[in-house]
Amino acid sequence: MLARTGWGARLIRAIGGATLAIILVGGFTPLANVINAWMGGPSQIAPAEAIVVPGRGGVDVDEVLTNRSMRRTIRAVGLYRKSLAPLLVFSGDGGEVDARVRLAVSLGVPVDHIVAAHGANTTREEAALLDQLLRPRGVARVLLVADPIDMPRTRALLQRRGFTVLGAPSASSGPGDPESRLSLLRDIGTELSAYVYYRLRGWM
Repeated sequence: MLARTGWGARLIRAIGGATLAIILVGGFTPLANVINAWMGGPSQIAPAEAIVVPGRGGVDVDEVLTNRSMRRTIRAVGLYRKSLAPLLVFSGDGGEVDARVRLAVSLGVPVDHIVAAHGANTTREEAALLDQLLRPRGVARVLLVADPIDMPRTRALLQRRGFTVLGAPSASSGPGDPESRLSLLRDIGTELSAYVYYRLRGWM
């Protein structure tokens, strides 16, 4: 019993120490930002046939875009206004897509230059839907606007569908305060788990 109690106490101390180390390193060093930038890869801003903006965060109860979704949308509109592609493509759930279309139109993008890809609830579904919508338009080269941590999986899924993907990561510098860094580190862990799962399933 004593041996078991001693082993259990050591295990608890080890878990506590590891947790404290993660908090200190994740919150008070640039580790999360470094991993974030690495996942985004180099920016590849160049002409394409469409600017693709996957869903991220949806909308709140007032149908207002979340910060991450709005940031992607505004970056994509900026790239469109630089004439880097003739089409602006928004995917995700219906509310987010509609809110993005309204914002893009209010910023001067003609509605007939916008493709609203409704009905996708996962990144895999988004890739399949984009394939269905963009192939008939002759689109093969896309400029992908997404957060850095979302880049590897989204890029791989679109490449699996035969697209040439140029990356335009948003917010690649990452946050500066400890709480936001810890939140980013958690999101990185979640995304890496999803990436491994998709690989194991053979989806990309």
